[in-house]
Amino acid sequence: MRNMVTNFEEITQELNAQELEFMPKLISGFKNHTKVNPIKAHQIVTFCNQFLIGCDKKLRMTEPRLRKMCNYIRANGLLPLIATSEGYYVSSDPDEIQAQINSLRQRARSIDNSADGLERYLFNHQQKDLLK
Repeated sequence: MRNMVTNFEEITQELNAQELEFMPKLISGFKNHTKVNPIKAHQIVTFCNQFLIGCDKKLRMTEPRLRKMCNYIRANGLLPLIATSEGYYVSSDPDEIQAQINSLRQRARSIDNSADGLERYLFNHQQKDLLK
């Protein structure tokens, strides 16, 4: 439960046994995609679900769970997985990997800035309530 996100608990819960079992297949699929042939999330979900149905598995992939699995891949250093507006792909180019690191850090800062703004709002409105 340590990595679940408040208000998004269902889609950010830890990977389950079936998802972890499926991870090598997902990683293998990503390895077929480079900068010249990235794959979009909706395509990955479709391919994964077709495969899972064909294997008579109960697991179904969704885009939020795909993002959770991609996070797991990156967080555990399993694959240099890049995500751009063009889709997902694997790269061994240090510049592309560094660009992905920068992008992730920029997104984290943007989210932090949003949280800071909401804290300011809450603080300001609590102060106004005290003055009433």
